[in-house]
Amino acid sequence: MQTNKTFSIVLFTRKSRSIVSKLSIYARITVNGKRSEISLKRTVLTKSWDASKSRGRGSSYSSRVLNSYLNQEYNRLLDCHKQLLEEDKVISSKTIKSRYLGDDNTRKTLNDLLYYHNTNMVSVLKQGTMKNYYTTE
Repeated sequence: MQTNKTFSIVLFTRKSRSIVSKLSIYARITVNGKRSEISLKRTVLTKSWDASKSRGRGSSYSSRVLNSYLNQEYNRLLDCHKQLLEEDKVISSKTIKSRYLGDDNTRKTLNDLLYYHNTNMVSVLKQGTMKNYYTTE
């Protein structure tokens, strides 16, 4: 049985709350109708935004830099989706967002590993051996 999942990334703007003439730029990730939104932490003047293309209008330096940044972030979102597919993880808008933001990897330090080992092995190992592990920690 083949399952098809819909996946899309849309760049859009919202009116800035602090400055009336500026728009804040967001990315919306949609997977099977479920949406997640990410602020790209960029603003653009209302007159400099082309809503049909979801890009900055014109060929000025600031528009080219903005469009380059938007393309880069769009590609990063696509890469996050691709990585999750390669790892056979569950694909949802929230997992793609967490991968993009770097929240999905729970990394452990060596101290965390030693603490885990010491708490779980205290009943198995003798006190002299545990003393060596405490010293290492």
